[in-house]
Amino acid sequence: METDDMKPGDTRTFKKGDGNAVVLAAGIWAERRGRQLHIHITGTPTFHTTVTNDPESDRYHRTLFRNLRRVLVENHCWPFGNEGSETEGKRASLPDRT
Repeated sequence: METDDMKPGDTRTFKKGDGNAVVLAAGIWAERRGRQLHIHITGTPTFHTTVTNDPESDRYHRTLFRNLRRVLVENHCWPFGNEGSETEGKRASLPDRT
């Protein structure tokens, strides 16, 4: 088993069920873009995407945002306090910023 540190884009294979599977080391971080919070996900040189907490955005995915936000919070890498926590509920809406 390899134990060296993984960097975004590193891969390892392992057996899962009847076939092979891949572990992809992904880097994740959060940024604000206007009133939206975006979580960036990067791996290989050709893989970078974002997910947002804004239900009106094409990049919205409540459970993916929630789960990635949890990872960032647990690792002290979430700089936005309770913002984004609305994705913890089944019906999410972006907080009013008026």
